[in-house]
Amino acid sequence: MQIFNDDDIRKSLKWPEVLQSLEQAFWFRYKNPDCFIMPERVGMNVLQGTMLTMPCADQEGWFGVKQVAVIPNNPERNKPSVQAWYTLFDPTGTPVLACSATFLTKFRTSAVSAIAAKYLAIPDAATLLVVGTGSLAPWMAEAHAQVRDYKKILVWGRNADKRQKTLESIQQALEIPVELVEHLEEGMKQADVITVATTSRTPIIQGKFLRAGQHIDIVGAFIPEMIEVDAETVQRADVFVDDLQACKIEAGDLIQAQQAGWSFEQVKADLAKVVSQKVEHGDITLFKSVGLALEDLVVAKLLV
Repeated sequence: MQIFNDDDIRKSLKWPEVLQSLEQAFWFRYKNPDCFIMPERVGMNVLQGTMLTMPCADQEGWFGVKQVAVIPNNPERNKPSVQAWYTLFDPTGTPVLACSATFLTKFRTSAVSAIAAKYLAIPDAATLLVVGTGSLAPWMAEAHAQVRDYKKILVWGRNADKRQKTLESIQQALEIPVELVEHLEEGMKQADVITVATTSRTPIIQGKFLRAGQHIDIVGAFIPEMIEVDAETVQRADVFVDDLQACKIEAGDLIQAQQAGWSFEQVKADLAKVVSQKVEHGDITLFKSVGLALEDLVVAKLLV
């Protein structure tokens, strides 16, 4: 059995193959909805955060399971807020890979958002706004830059020191000008695409500041109590999701918007349909991702 750490994963995986494999997986899922077996994610609220278990098997017989710890206060201990471990079995039932899933999760989460933006963001998007300064933020910028030719990336977060560190991380990864914005509204006015990756439990993005031609990508709120955008944002946008049933259970932004009068029946399509056929949409689009076990399985298989 191979054992990979985060550095091994970072060196082994390349954006083109990750993006292609995930997009192909969602395409196959649209053609054959049963090609992945994904029991409902098991989540437990613990004293300091959330524990998750995510199993998945594919039609070839590969099976994997990810265990995730989300501890929002960990940065105060100089530890990441999200830590994870993945185990992969081949079709004979033999364990073939065990790895830290922290980078694995960052790869697949950011890649799925980028795939959605490939289809939903305006073709000539020039400015990307990264909202949030956690460990996932630079990955979101890097992934989105694979599908659009951005001329500028903006970074906003509540903590000035973290904003600066996020800017420096993005500058190391991409040859694109990166700027800090002091006020979120200022950044929203400039941005063509807004990507939000936080652990917030209060709305950050206000729908009243959105304009035609914008695409919003939200990945942080994966339990009903979490939220990154207000109900007006959801109501103004054409909403797309990674998986409708999972979002009904886990997507805090959409669940709380439902309580304000929005309906899940208004979701335009899931990502499988988006990548498989042309989907019409309005001037503002929103993609909500809660993260699917199939994404981990697809990327883990690339490692072996």
